[in-house]
Amino acid sequence: MSPNSIIVPPPIMWAQRTDTLYLTVAVECKDIEYKFTDDSMYFKGVGISEANKTYEVTLNFLNKINPDKVIKKNTAGCIEFTVAKAADGPYWNSLTTDKKKPHFLKVDFNKWVDEDADDDENPLGSDNLKFMEDFSNLNKFNDKKHSFEDFNAEEETDDSDDENLPNLE
Repeated sequence: MSPNSIIVPPPIMWAQRTDTLYLTVAVECKDIEYKFTDDSMYFKGVGISEANKTYEVTLNFLNKINPDKVIKKNTAGCIEFTVAKAADGPYWNSLTTDKKKPHFLKVDFNKWVDEDADDDENPLGSDNLKFMEDFSNLNKFNDKKHSFEDFNAEEETDDSDDENLPNLE
């Protein structure tokens, strides 16, 4: 780290399930260091687009996690962590023990699922790809090919609401 380096917390997005936390560090970094304990996360990295910017943060989790069951995925522009909670249970009210929400911490609405959301609301679950494959096979059961040539424009059916219309003035 150079003496002119600026240290700032990285933008972090989070979501959860009853047994899992999803954390996304939303910066592209090199020289990444991270460590999870049963109640905290430490992250440090040097920004790729701004080499003089060092991102560093320690999050103290509201409840315990399992640091041995952390999965890291480095994608374009961000680092994603999937973290197992120490115990299944209700959703946490907050990610951290901080009384005030840190300015760099935001909810990841792309991954968020409400705690009270039932599986009945989405019978497909997360298997939407299988549903789309099944949906694309529907045409295989119908051998008849339809076209607009089958439509006869001269055949009109009487419509009851067309009768006795007053003249427009």
